[in-house]
Amino acid sequence: MLKSSLTLIAGSSKTTQALQEQLEQLLGDYVYIKSHAADEGIPQSLEDTIILYSSASVYDQTKGMYSVNAEKIIVGKRTVHHEYIDKLLRIPEDSSVLVVNDNDDATINLIESLYQLGINHIQFIPFRKGGLFYDDVRIAVSPGETHLCPSYIKEVIDIGVRLFDMTTILEVVECCGLSKDISSKISERYISNIIELQRKLLHAERDAKQMSEHIQNVLGTVDDGILVVNQEGRITVFNERLTALFHIVAQDVVNEYVEHVMSRRDITDFIMNGKDESKFFDIDGVDVVIFRLQMMQENTIVATFKSVHQAFEIEKTAQREMRNKGFHTKYGFEDIIGEHIVMKERKRIAKKLALSEHPILIQGETGTGKELFAHAIHEHSLRKNGPFLAVNCSALTESLLESELFGYEEGTFTGAQKGGKKGLFELADNGTIFLDEIGDISLTVQSHLLRVLQEGEIRRIGGVRIIPVNVRVITATNKDLQGKIRAGSFKVDLFYRLNVLNLCIPPLIERRADIPILIKHFITKSGKWVKIEQDVLEYFMQYEWPGNIRELKSTIDYMLTICEGNIVTKGDLPSMLGQEGGSVKSEYPVCGSILEMKEHVFILEVIKQCNEKGKAASRDLLSSKSKESDFALSPQQIRRRLDILESEGFVVKGRGRAGTKITDAGIEYLYFLKSKYAVYC
Repeated sequence: MLKSSLTLIAGSSKTTQALQEQLEQLLGDYVYIKSHAADEGIPQSLEDTIILYSSASVYDQTKGMYSVNAEKIIVGKRTVHHEYIDKLLRIPEDSSVLVVNDNDDATINLIESLYQLGINHIQFIPFRKGGLFYDDVRIAVSPGETHLCPSYIKEVIDIGVRLFDMTTILEVVECCGLSKDISSKISERYISNIIELQRKLLHAERDAKQMSEHIQNVLGTVDDGILVVNQEGRITVFNERLTALFHIVAQDVVNEYVEHVMSRRDITDFIMNGKDESKFFDIDGVDVVIFRLQMMQENTIVATFKSVHQAFEIEKTAQREMRNKGFHTKYGFEDIIGEHIVMKERKRIAKKLALSEHPILIQGETGTGKELFAHAIHEHSLRKNGPFLAVNCSALTESLLESELFGYEEGTFTGAQKGGKKGLFELADNGTIFLDEIGDISLTVQSHLLRVLQEGEIRRIGGVRIIPVNVRVITATNKDLQGKIRAGSFKVDLFYRLNVLNLCIPPLIERRADIPILIKHFITKSGKWVKIEQDVLEYFMQYEWPGNIRELKSTIDYMLTICEGNIVTKGDLPSMLGQEGGSVKSEYPVCGSILEMKEHVFILEVIKQCNEKGKAASRDLLSSKSKESDFALSPQQIRRRLDILESEGFVVKGRGRAGTKITDAGIEYLYFLKSKYAVYC
């Protein structure tokens, strides 16, 4: 069988090459194919039996340029290459997309082809040269004519040269007089491409469905209620959390108008028209904060429903992030736990010191809570609205500590950040700076710090500019600074600058009465419900606690972690406890009976209450008060009990009517008995 001959005429060489490759793939075994591009010139005479034009516009443009002896002229129709369909499917739904081609007719034809292919999730806008300024359009699509796209379009998608559609291919087959078998083979070749296109569309649909299901599953795991309303006021997202809150099934409300779904007019008014970012609502007894976000580009409103507790936790998290940067205090005096008379006195003094502007030196053993007091002093001071910055001087090398405290200028050293860096003293201006472990700083840093305290000004490392600062300085140490002065490792003049006001924090062994209170506090903060066995409490009351409160807390954390059930036993004690210098003190005197223990608790408690009111407790008063309790004691019986307590150093009896006072040891013993009483009674 003789092959027919066909000449292809297209507008550009790029289009010509793509169309010839398509024809060769489908018809090359049966038809001789030649091609010419109008922009490269066409011979004066075309001798082939069939002339195929790439489009009507090319036919109109070139038909008078040469003589044609063809038996058949075909003006082809074209469609989008299936390989580029997925690019179009990825464009977000409802996007406005500019369609750019080399002439208006081709642009309109391309848009029609795209819609016929089912690409109808986006809005196509035809491009016209010298036309409108498409300022709201961010995406453009072009079939190989991307050079024509306006320069302000941010994303250009090239979908390649459009190929001949099936009707054009079948018309060529008919004109070539090919047999039915050959025609079927050619159709199969073309249809295989269509099937590939359909497969891509099905994959995209499946992926979209899976993505939708994935999003719904994710939204179902979120603790917040999430409601999304489109520009028409219809609900597009209604997650499971809202289903539980409003007792409405999500499938029943999606695509419904929000005001038809929610009976609460105040809630719908806020969601649709609210001016504030958030508002409090009581929804069937549940306290809820609704956060409203309007997405202008999407014409969508997103409402997030959080419980008041969640909102509070979010606020705490934000505050914690700010505090982590060192610009805010973490604690106030209410966070300093302790009822011992010594601690009450230290807190009273600290509150007075807070109202002054002088430097404060806080001294105490490690783990006693020196930094806690520093935070509380700032929070109670006139500078409480200013910044609070804390630095541990022992954690940094000399050079690094200098740069942190005083800052540096650009180029001072390798790695210095561009523009230099403010030091902590600059950042703490009109606030407070807390220098922990001040006893560990070098003599060089001491000299620079002394200048700040004397002159109220700093100079950055590598700089010449003097920068005035208004900073209150609080320092802390567990070192013997006067001993370091004698050793020549601490400047005496700096010591007296820092030690204008002094606060000594007692070790835990001097406030044993606070141990049960601290234990209860740490357990409460842990969120666990446990009971401490009596022998553990007794051990804690007798142990020396060289690590003070920090060691006590670590011990409690350890025991809460490893204990079985809700009982903490002596077997849960850390194996290292007592091996670091914390020997166990001799036990308190053992009461002969529970009744005797109750009597001691009663007598010490009444004396303590009287002492706190500035009064001493007489035997007659104690006897009178005892008659209001479970037992009655005569004045003579009270005297004998007081003799026993005095012999142990727990009380001091006055002469005659002077009455009796409780000692610090007596307060500790009282707390010990009360913890024992709580277990046994």
